[in-house]
Amino acid sequence: MGLGPSDRARGVTGRIEPGWEAGRSAAAFVESVGVNVHNGYGQTPYGEDPQRIANLVARLGIHHLRDGTYPGQTKICTLDRHYAASGVYFDFIVSPAETDEQLSAWNSCTIPAAESYEGYNEYDQSGNPNWVPVLQAAQQQVSAFANGLGLLAVGPSLTSESDYAAVGPVPARAGNMHDYFAGFNPETPGWGGKDRFGIYGSLAYNIAVARQTTGSAPMWSTETGYGDAPGTPGYVPAVTKMHYELRTLFCQFNAGVPRTYLYELVDEGGGSFGSFGLVDAKTAPKPVFHALAALLRRLSVKRSAPASLEYSLTAGPSVEHTLLALGGGRFALAVWQGVPEWNPNTDQPIAVSPQPVSLAFPVAPHRLSVTTFAPSGEPVTQTMTPQNSVTLYVDGGVSLVDIGR
Repeated sequence: MGLGPSDRARGVTGRIEPGWEAGRSAAAFVESVGVNVHNGYGQTPYGEDPQRIANLVARLGIHHLRDGTYPGQTKICTLDRHYAASGVYFDFIVSPAETDEQLSAWNSCTIPAAESYEGYNEYDQSGNPNWVPVLQAAQQQVSAFANGLGLLAVGPSLTSESDYAAVGPVPARAGNMHDYFAGFNPETPGWGGKDRFGIYGSLAYNIAVARQTTGSAPMWSTETGYGDAPGTPGYVPAVTKMHYELRTLFCQFNAGVPRTYLYELVDEGGGSFGSFGLVDAKTAPKPVFHALAALLRRLSVKRSAPASLEYSLTAGPSVEHTLLALGGGRFALAVWQGVPEWNPNTDQPIAVSPQPVSLAFPVAPHRLSVTTFAPSGEPVTQTMTPQNSVTLYVDGGVSLVDIGR
């Protein structure tokens, strides 16, 4: 029953006829969320206060981190083991020229922290004129190493359509894309030229391009996010960053992306990506941190299987949604307007008028509430009188409707 960009392109209206919609597992959504860290960066909060970083990860409630390997640095692999003991596991990026012996030593030191090993990171930007055969051979090594441990092998990340084509098929059980949206909203239809893969910049384009190396394997997004430092490429204000990053997680989950790693946990300062953190350089949480932590708390259940909900939804064509099953007859319905809040070409805000979303149920729910997120990122929950039909108003922020049957 999803009303997505492809539906709108076919002229589907905002009316969802009464019927059953299959809600996907809320637990699967929570497991789809990860974040990039740099535990080996000594002159940053990562290296200076690793316990503070671990506390932030725990507050977020995420279970998946992406980081590099640091052969010989036993303090870091001990730290990673502590993460694993608390249920947080790593996608480890293999660095150029690392030998099997070094990888084996690292894996032994970090057991059981690893859940996957990933090919070289954006090696097409290395300046090595022979980068293609080097990367192809390296991915053979990464795949054999991960498979030998019973772990997932993730393909390499690249930076352009032509570079994915140059590498061609490589062995991997998950694909890899870096899908930054350059200050545009995550539902953007794209902002560049169009070819057989779609319009440059769109999520569909990014997935299709990355499939050139890993085919039909599940596609991971190992880097995505937004910066909030004025004057830097892809800048958006802090509240828009909060809205866009939550929407990115839902959009990519809707598109079948099983893992999305936000870039990154902590601002490192300087450069185009210096303000992409969920917390600032002094580790003070930004609005997106508070909102993401609250969202994951509300969706975290020990386990939840897909289940169906009978209802109808009436909304304008800009409204997107994700239905999640929480178990025990409970559902969480995320709704938002998939529209831009910021013009990255002019660095000006775009006003988003709240739009009505009407929900109707053949049998009134026993429980009904809606949670929104204040500009600070803190959740605001309003309990509604359970009845057969309700109307709420949504803007560019995610609203989470809790429905109990």
